Amino acid sequence: MKDKSKQVWYLYAHDIKELKRECYEIIATLYVQLGQAPEAEIVVQMTNLFCNDLATNYSSMELDEVKFALNKHIRENDGPHFVNVPTWNEALRSYKMSKALKKQTNQIDQYEVYKKRVESFSKVIDKRETKKIGNGHNNK
Repeated sequence: MKDKSKQVWYLYAHDIKELKRECYEIIATLYVQLGQAPEAEIVVQMTNLFCNDLATNYSSMELDEVKFALNKHIRENDGPHFVNVPTWNEALRSYKMSKALKKQTNQIDQYEVYKKRVESFSKVIDKRETKKIGNGHNNK
């Protein structure tokens, strides 16, 4: 069963501050990935637009799913890419359409596969013993 507390609508209703922080991180990361360095106030304005678009049009998506869809879009589509309303709407719309089509045809969604891989990778890492290498005080 899906954890609804990770969905945009839930964060918008219960922790708007966290949603805006996460949206800021997503927007800032997009700028870095695209090699763009806007002024801080532009990042803040784009974050507000992005947050409102997510709450209005993509509220059932999880934030990790939003990140996945945006990353997939900029890597699989030829640019030029810009951090703006048309770009993220195109990315999220096409992701949702492909997800709906896969659901109709009983195919596994790429995001679900990605999520399972991350979860199983985390379990493997959590089980490993962490060894302390060296001791800063006794090295001579």
